[in-house]
Amino acid sequence: MAAVLCNGIGKLCSGTCEILGSVVTLPCKACGVVCEGVSKALRSPFCLYLTVTLGLNIPPVIFAVEAFTINDDGCSLALNWLIVNAVLCVVNIAAAVYISGKIAYVPANETNNDAAPPPTTPDIEAAAVDGNKSKMEPKQTINKNTMWPTLFESNNRAKSFSRVRDVLCHDPIVAIYIVIGIGYIVWQTMGIGRMNQAEDCGGGGLEELISEAIMFGFLFISLGAISFSCSVCCLR
Repeated sequence: MAAVLCNGIGKLCSGTCEILGSVVTLPCKACGVVCEGVSKALRSPFCLYLTVTLGLNIPPVIFAVEAFTINDDGCSLALNWLIVNAVLCVVNIAAAVYISGKIAYVPANETNNDAAPPPTTPDIEAAAVDGNKSKMEPKQTINKNTMWPTLFESNNRAKSFSRVRDVLCHDPIVAIYIVIGIGYIVWQTMGIGRMNQAEDCGGGGLEELISEAIMFGFLFISLGAISFSCSVCCLR
């Protein structure tokens, strides 16, 4: 009876320790996942695109938070514009992470196919049999082997551009984001009118926040497209 009781208490203590260990190590595991994701992002060809997206979309979110400290019922339209603009900026960041991850991800079947050795040619096989051509064939073999990395790299680039086409043209989430992106451009244009309204109603600084948010918005529209194009060109 005592042995059964001791075993039960031992199992209870062991289970409790395992649960506590999992809870205590959870922040470390989460930190490891975040660090690994950041490390992959920095090594990715889309590092420039992600940096531009984060750098130009986080400030408008901060401006929307600052706008809540300005209480003026007469400028509700200006405040609402900043809030909606902040939501669109968050969507831009999420879409950039999604698109970059989808394009940079290499399926396992492509990796296995790329690892296949270069094919042998009839000339190389004939060189192994015919001793009279031993002086000429090694040069041909070296040339073929040196040509293989070039063909290998071209094949990888072709597959990378194929993934870009599939993501931009056939992914339903990206299709939805394109529609939202068009609305984002229109929303930046509407912000000019909201800025004028904030000036007329004495928004107490809302017009400056809107002006800065519009500046970051149009910078993202231009620099975001340029950085994405540069990232695509860096694919291998």
